[in-house]
Amino acid sequence: MLLRITLVLSVIALMVGCETMRNNKISWQLEESAKNYNLLMRWDELDKAVLLYPPDSLREEFRRKAQNAKGVKVTDVRVKSQVCSPAKGEATVVVEIEYFREPSVTVRTVEYVQNWRYVEEGKDNRTWRLMTLPPDFR
Repeated sequence: MLLRITLVLSVIALMVGCETMRNNKISWQLEESAKNYNLLMRWDELDKAVLLYPPDSLREEFRRKAQNAKGVKVTDVRVKSQVCSPAKGEATVVVEIEYFREPSVTVRTVEYVQNWRYVEEGKDNRTWRLMTLPPDFR
């Protein structure tokens, strides 16, 4: 009887441990996706982000917004908060962006709330997709 209880508890502990590792991997993938997306925005490469982050349903509108942002000089991108819910497959990343448009030298700030969704793309392939468009750089 003691052996059965030990075996059952071991199986439960293993299952909980596997779930925790899975959630950590999903959170890490979000962190990497958001970091890389923000770097592309920082270096005026949103045209590359169009191919990587939005879902197909948002891709054309994302492309238009990226084109409108061409020439914007981003001076800083700061992550203010990041909330990831692996069980729901949803995340929110709030960033603050400082930028200017030449010929102006006035630095402006915009808060950009990024909504991400963890989606399945083919067998055994899941990835984070950005469900919000780039901000309006005025």
